[in-house]
Amino acid sequence: MSTPSIGIIGGGITGLVAAYRLANAGARVTVFESGSEVGGLAAGFTLAGHPVEKAYHFLYKTDAHILSLVDELGLTDKLTFHPSSVSTYYDGVLYPMMSPTDLIRFTPISLADRIRAGVTVLYLQRVKNWRKLSTITALEWLRKNAGRRVTDVIWEPLLRGKFDRYYDKVTMSWLWGRVKQRVDSRDPKIGEALGYFDGGFRVITDALMKRLAERGVDVRLDTRVSSLRNDGGQVVVATGSGEERFDRVLATVPSNVLAAMMPAYEDRDPAYFRKLRSIDYLDACVQVFATPQKITPYYWHNVNTPNAPFVVFLSLSNLVGAEKFGGLNIYYIGDYVPAEHEYMSMDPADLKRRWYAELKTIFPEFDPGQVVDDAVFRLRNAQHIVDIGFEENKLLPYQTPCPGVLMCNFSQIYPMDRGTNYAVRDGNEMADRILADLARSPAEAAAARPEPVVARI
Repeated sequence: MSTPSIGIIGGGITGLVAAYRLANAGARVTVFESGSEVGGLAAGFTLAGHPVEKAYHFLYKTDAHILSLVDELGLTDKLTFHPSSVSTYYDGVLYPMMSPTDLIRFTPISLADRIRAGVTVLYLQRVKNWRKLSTITALEWLRKNAGRRVTDVIWEPLLRGKFDRYYDKVTMSWLWGRVKQRVDSRDPKIGEALGYFDGGFRVITDALMKRLAERGVDVRLDTRVSSLRNDGGQVVVATGSGEERFDRVLATVPSNVLAAMMPAYEDRDPAYFRKLRSIDYLDACVQVFATPQKITPYYWHNVNTPNAPFVVFLSLSNLVGAEKFGGLNIYYIGDYVPAEHEYMSMDPADLKRRWYAELKTIFPEFDPGQVVDDAVFRLRNAQHIVDIGFEENKLLPYQTPCPGVLMCNFSQIYPMDRGTNYAVRDGNEMADRILADLARSPAEAAAARPEPVVARI
């Protein structure tokens, strides 16, 4: 094909990167985004006149895929790595948790338990065969190896906050992946270093959109795809504006969303559809606000209070400097909840009052009256649940039962957690797969078998 036509469903980082690579290769590309903006979970907005993200984001120094793209797009001078700072709020006290010394001073658990907690993390840092951790839940493994008190005080509140009703289902291999990411990113001189763009993460989506426009890519916002089918070797994409034909389609939507787009193919591969629907997701509710008040010296705060109304609180200005925001302090409050949770439908003003009241309990000097701007965002399908047997029973191949349609979303990143680095990696890989598939002869394409997704570190 001299000019193949490619449809991409979803304008997140994976979709935009795949569109960029395919357009560079000469394809005619159309991106369908159901929302009013691109960027997915990394989408930005303006708070008190300053560009920030709807949901907190940062980069690790080991994020090679996105760092390579940043260099390619000429954005290296926009990215700076800053020393991070972490704390844990427990039983009315805020404890620093950035070093072994901080752990030794964490008095809610005994000295013996503090030592045991540190040894457990050191062990996880050295694990190579992570698959042995995929057959046991994180909660069970931690209780066995770190001890019940350590688990009850440090780990279980984090699992409950992150995974809500699924807290006791998540496999230990998922937690190992998070530990590995953080440890690998540590700088010998300054400890954990996290990257942030001057101008926010929208600088990378803006740069991609500029290049897509230069290459004639058609990006359609507020355009929801209702169905997909193959007809005569081409993929028919149906939207509210009608039907269009493409040589290949890449769907970067959540698994349950894709299942609703191609019901006609369920009889062809019922097992595939069972897997699509078996992946559970949690939504995220995030509040962002700006205030002249500096209420904490730390960037990241794990809220380990039982039944706390949110799981994490962070200060972006403590990471990058309040001067980046005209002297204002930018704070995020976040929680992961099921789709039916009241946070996903309650009046934003009521949610703000509830969360501000809890914040004032943690930081008595906090004055909600000094907040100059704030916003609440509700993000659907923000975190998938990696439970026991996920690799064998839920990890899906990229090729779907609909010929010509590939799926790629963050549930396939296993065993690592979702993030912009892996979104870039997968956007590159999907473009390569589509181009290789287009280069096959009809006989080769007919004989090809779907390649399974395998865990990648």
